[in-house]
Amino acid sequence: MKYLLSLLICFIPLLANAKSWQVNSPEHQMAVLELFTSEGCGRCPPAEQWIKQLPEIGIDDQRLIVLAFHVDYLDEQKGWVDAFARPEFTARQRQLARLNLFQTIFTPEFVLSGEVVHNWRQHLEDVVLFVNDLQPEADISLQVEHDSQTQQLLIDTHVLVEGEHNQAHSSLYLAVKENNLQSHVTAGDNAGRHFNHQNVVRRWLGPYPLDREMLISAEVPVEDDWQLNQLTVVAVVQNLSDAFVLQAVALPLEHEGN
Repeated sequence: MKYLLSLLICFIPLLANAKSWQVNSPEHQMAVLELFTSEGCGRCPPAEQWIKQLPEIGIDDQRLIVLAFHVDYLDEQKGWVDAFARPEFTARQRQLARLNLFQTIFTPEFVLSGEVVHNWRQHLEDVVLFVNDLQPEADISLQVEHDSQTQQLLIDTHVLVEGEHNQAHSSLYLAVKENNLQSHVTAGDNAGRHFNHQNVVRRWLGPYPLDREMLISAEVPVEDDWQLNQLTVVAVVQNLSDAFVLQAVALPLEHEGN
């Protein structure tokens, strides 16, 4: 009995050091907006502000997942280093340009479920609603655990892909994004402006090649300047032969978890 009691006492702190969240992808297809932006780009703040207003016209987080990738290729040109930019985000933009058979990349650029949307003010709402009406071609179960001792996010993603063509060409991407990031810009096109950024991608993982059904696990260190209750983990399944996103799911870590 004393031995069992000792085991129980040792196990309780382990449970207390971990929080977990889980979600399943919805029955309708989620739209995924990848916004490529930069703090040095004068045209980007209006684009980001326009996205913030989408819930007012019914395009909320039940229909659309927004991923804001801050790219690094404007840092030297504009004279302002965007602290949220990473080379892999620029690489993601170039990857999507190749899949869309485009030669150039620019900011702000809107890519909706794998396809570039040029006149986004006029067409984005219609494209989102069109995607939502499609039948999902993948199912995703996402579970995230935060270990406060190791300061890691432990991510388990179970994916079921439908159709032989999708199974042959699809991959999983994982993103960790953060809301309410404050930044004061002192140079470049936006010198003197203060930003409260939303949906900022902090980490972009993948591609993880998929088969019909797979369980993929990943570990992401939680950086010291990250706000845990402002983080969201996103799983995206994409067919890399035609760029189309088969399904996606977002899991906010804003609640206490289990």
